[in-house]
Amino acid sequence: MQKKQATGVDTWAMLPIYGSIFVIICTIFLPWISIPVLKYSKLPTTYTFWNFDECIQNVQRSIQEGGKLKMDAFTIQELEILQNIGQILKVTAVFLIVAMLVCGIVSYKMKKKGVVWVKILFFMSALHPVFIFLLIGAGNVFVNERMGRTIDFINLTIHSYIQMTSWQYGQMIISVLLFLFSGRFLDTQAEKKQQMYIERSMKKDKRIGKRTLLSLLLILAAIPFVIFFGIFFLNDRSDIFISMCIIGLSMIPFCMVFEGRNPQAREILLIAVMAAIAVVGRMAFFMVPQFKPVTAIVIIAGVGLGAEAGFLTGAMAGFVSNFFFGQGPWTPWQMFSFGIIGFLAGVIFSKSKKRKGSREAEWFHVLTLCIFGGLATLIIYGFLMDTSTVFMASQELTWQSFLAVYISGFPFNVIHAVSTVIFLFFLALPMERKLDRIKKKYGILEV
Repeated sequence: MQKKQATGVDTWAMLPIYGSIFVIICTIFLPWISIPVLKYSKLPTTYTFWNFDECIQNVQRSIQEGGKLKMDAFTIQELEILQNIGQILKVTAVFLIVAMLVCGIVSYKMKKKGVVWVKILFFMSALHPVFIFLLIGAGNVFVNERMGRTIDFINLTIHSYIQMTSWQYGQMIISVLLFLFSGRFLDTQAEKKQQMYIERSMKKDKRIGKRTLLSLLLILAAIPFVIFFGIFFLNDRSDIFISMCIIGLSMIPFCMVFEGRNPQAREILLIAVMAAIAVVGRMAFFMVPQFKPVTAIVIIAGVGLGAEAGFLTGAMAGFVSNFFFGQGPWTPWQMFSFGIIGFLAGVIFSKSKKRKGSREAEWFHVLTLCIFGGLATLIIYGFLMDTSTVFMASQELTWQSFLAVYISGFPFNVIHAVSTVIFLFFLALPMERKLDRIKKKYGILEV
């Protein structure tokens, strides 16, 4: 008996619809093009497709008034070419809006039967920012040649005069993800696995190695790439966007913990509570510079809940706490620094924690945890945050600027490391016992 396509739209099938709506909103309302050199000229710095002509007029006005663009004004022929480019951008924007409307309708009406069309439309949506990126790159090459600047990677990225905003990169990421997974999202006949707890056998535990390997790949390659992408291509102006990308990437290995079952709300809540404790701890000691319990709590989360949960706790703690201390280009660096320490704590102490039993063994565990916390805070967190300072404050990246920042930041890193040791000494055993009790009582995060 042939099964009919399920009617209605479930939660997963709504994602392509939400994705198409997001692209439409970006295209109609949100700025695509940014020209940072107009910042102090009292002229708008970001522009949508629809006011591209205004963008060209403001650039011409800035040149004529002696702004930061030290070059000859555009000729009549050049203005005509730029106006034609503006018309092309508007036409492609209209075409993209229509395509996304069709995509939403097909996703809602046809579901799995329209997967091929949905994939094609999201592939087109992903190509659109690529087209704009290449166009902006050509514009930067033209401006650099006009101003007599060398055409190199730095002048085309960090010091470029024309840039894309984070909305277009967000559209590209969402479109690529929906292109890859729209078939699964729109399959409303897929059988849902029952939520149940299954203890893995020793044979199944071998899969943890693959998960840890993927985690290392994401943490040591993908997330640093995202941070440096924000530095070079977004000029450190989209820290919230980069932070959200880091949280999304850190959730991938954490979700792999539940490959044999569906996650329970209480498990997610436990991670949120640990992140909240870290945030509150940072706020409670705001009056003492660098003397904070955040790193200690993140380490305890990694040891008690697993490496993936440790990284997610650290990333969330850095992101949420900066809503009180101030968001900025340093936020992704803090998220990564806290997260990598929590992840390493989970990897290093996952087996040693199981061997605890006697009082001597427990205190030896605390001692090694304090040593790890002090060194990790001093070397990993201190080194990464000092490096971020160089990227944010220095006009030129030289070894002298790096050395000066590392030396000046060393006393603060020592204070931070000492505070981590102190908090670990007093909090490690009590909090680990509480986490073990919660895990045993409710049967959560036992992987």
